[in-house]
Amino acid sequence: MRYTFLCLLTLLIGCATAQQPQISLRSVPKKTPPHPQAVTHFLRARFAEAAGQRDQAISELRAAVQYDSTSATLYSALARNLNAVRRFQDAVEPARRAIQIDPKNVQTRWLYYHALSRGLRDTTTAIDQLNTIVRLAPRDLSAYNQLLQIYNARGQRSKVITVLDSIVAIPGQGAQEKLFAAENYHRLRAFDKAAQIYRAILEADPNNDDLLFQLGITQFSRGDTLSAEQNFRRIIARRDYNVTKQTVPVWVQLVHIYTHKYHLNRLLEEVPPDTHLVNRLGNVLLRMVRGRQDHDERMLFADMAERVLNHQLQTDPENQTLLGTKARLLLDVNRTADARKTYRHANSQGEKTEYHLGIARSYRVEENWASAQQILEKLHRDTRSESEYYDQIAFDLARVYLRQDEIASARNIYQQAVDARPEHTGFRYELARTYLFDRNWEKAIPLLEPLIADTEDNPEFLEHVLFDLGRSLERAGQFDRAVAIFQRLLALDQDHAEASNYLGYMLAERGERLTEAKKLIERALKNDPENGAYLDSLGWVYYQLKQYENAARWLDRALTVEEETLRQTNPNSPIVDGLRENLAVIHEHAGDTAHKMGDFSRASHHYERAIEFDPDNQTLREKFKNLSKDASYSE
Repeated sequence: MRYTFLCLLTLLIGCATAQQPQISLRSVPKKTPPHPQAVTHFLRARFAEAAGQRDQAISELRAAVQYDSTSATLYSALARNLNAVRRFQDAVEPARRAIQIDPKNVQTRWLYYHALSRGLRDTTTAIDQLNTIVRLAPRDLSAYNQLLQIYNARGQRSKVITVLDSIVAIPGQGAQEKLFAAENYHRLRAFDKAAQIYRAILEADPNNDDLLFQLGITQFSRGDTLSAEQNFRRIIARRDYNVTKQTVPVWVQLVHIYTHKYHLNRLLEEVPPDTHLVNRLGNVLLRMVRGRQDHDERMLFADMAERVLNHQLQTDPENQTLLGTKARLLLDVNRTADARKTYRHANSQGEKTEYHLGIARSYRVEENWASAQQILEKLHRDTRSESEYYDQIAFDLARVYLRQDEIASARNIYQQAVDARPEHTGFRYELARTYLFDRNWEKAIPLLEPLIADTEDNPEFLEHVLFDLGRSLERAGQFDRAVAIFQRLLALDQDHAEASNYLGYMLAERGERLTEAKKLIERALKNDPENGAYLDSLGWVYYQLKQYENAARWLDRALTVEEETLRQTNPNSPIVDGLRENLAVIHEHAGDTAHKMGDFSRASHHYERAIEFDPDNQTLREKFKNLSKDASYSE
């Protein structure tokens, strides 16, 4: 039995041994542990870096690599700290060593790129690093951005487009990144590529008006005007054709398209007509006519608006509203006779005050004061003060009277308006100004003073009130009160040139605070260096300072400016009297200066010229008379 058991046991062991595979043992290489001193220096470097002690960190890392020259981490940390203190050239070698050890580390390659581009200025090798980063991290857009900047700076358009193509080709790329590429395609005039991206995004977001607008811009830029127009029209149709802050850019593009006669005619001849678009386009064009200062632009938009209105009137020739709109357009571009004819046509459908006002305005533009006055006087008689047109009628009629130098009639209109509308600050101010025209300062002052409190919430209006009040007080002999008013005005607006000059001249006239007066007038001249009145004021300050040569120089400049202005001004212009008054004063000042300098011939010339401009000035005549005595005594 024992023998049998042993045999069976031997057999079982043999079978088990036969089934087991043969194992050959070989040595497995183990990673060498970092050198303890390298670890110590590295940890010290990290603490120093965290504390902002970059130089200490660099020193520790240099010591660490002396113990372990095979660690990519040590070389990368050294390059990072060198870059941080802008020692880019020194960072190149440790960054390169780190990449040799760990070539797939993207962060290290960024360190190497910055060191190359900012230290060695080696753009070629830097670009190689960016391309490697793109391959290692294809979704890292920062690398693409750097490539775009470099190629853009070099003007390498084809390479920029290649980079953009790579961005678009990234799988799973989001809409934001694609839009970034589309904008750059557009900038590079690769319009087809940009449009392709916009269309692809719009398929998933068809109601995105911002994208539709960008698509339209791209199509227009590539010359596909019809497609662009259709997309712009889709946007404003979805906004009920309203002109809002959001739709203004779209309307601007549409107007730009319709400035071409072919496209505007095509719109007007559409079947069926897009009535909403045509009506709103007409209104937009009218706004653009009134909002443009450039004459050529105004005439272009006016012509377009008139064509739209004429098209509308073809189907409804007696439409009073359209006729009134067209008349106002014609008046805006100074086609007064055509405007008057159209206003009368509009009135034939039922008279309206606004159309009579338009006719009166056409006469005012032509300076046909009598015809304008006749219409406005009738309107003034027939219109109640509660009417929405009462203000315009009163202002227009008073201005017509003033242009004909009928100050009392204008004052009567304003007085009636003030009686009917005592809360209306505009009427009260204009009533006060009628007394200024008459130089009746005592009447103007009590009307202007209450307006200060009533115009506090309207700074621009308040400045006008303060200036006229200050001027009136000065002319009425209330010097100190006038100074206080002008100082208050300058506290509101220190760059108010007229107030600065007026106050400076007031002080100069009295020979007081001449240094302050000089600074005030110089401030006025800084804002308006070719103003003859301001130049005269500065000359008069120098006269009061007894610096007669400086005074003569500034007064000569003032005379040159004012005489040239007078030569270029229409003799019938209402500003002629003011220019003549200014010239009389400046010539008098120049005569006084020449007199002080002993140049009697020159003084005589200036006094004679002053008398020509102000023949009733007895003071001037006395100066001229006394000058002859002084000249004789001198001889």
